[in-house]
Amino acid sequence: MAKASQLSGLNISNDLDKEVSDIQIISVISKKSAGVENSGLGWLASGWNYATAWSYVDTTVSDESIGNWFSREIFPGTSIIKAGDRGHIECKPWFNEKYRHYWMFKCNIGGKRFKIDKNNAQCNLWDVDASSAPSFVLHNAEGSTVRLTMIMNSGNGYFTMEEY
Repeated sequence: MAKASQLSGLNISNDLDKEVSDIQIISVISKKSAGVENSGLGWLASGWNYATAWSYVDTTVSDESIGNWFSREIFPGTSIIKAGDRGHIECKPWFNEKYRHYWMFKCNIGGKRFKIDKNNAQCNLWDVDASSAPSFVLHNAEGSTVRLTMIMNSGNGYFTMEEY
């Protein structure tokens, strides 16, 4: 794997009306190219890569050949985040902008276990994210549906949480 960069911690915002605890964030650098070439042919290659690379990445398996990843890091949150408050996980997750990045976010919300509703939530990181601390924001959407918004310098990702 080519050059890698690091983040500078992970921020969590609880915009729910219940406390959040037992947070676990899994960060995966996949074996799938992100196709970040910024030339005319680079854009064509990126489009071709996304259209033809159908292999599945699974953030929840511990075997890299089955999960289709180079690197998998697990970051536990040790605090309880009250409704309306924020927390921080002190860590330095690795990433490489040349490879697609996948995430899993698990937690307890008001005593019930929740996780992202798929094992391959993709939210790529670019070099502009180096040394930053992305935010993971839990909030309600459409009634009782819990959503997770990942806010990075390079862009945002939006995911639905499910009880499990």
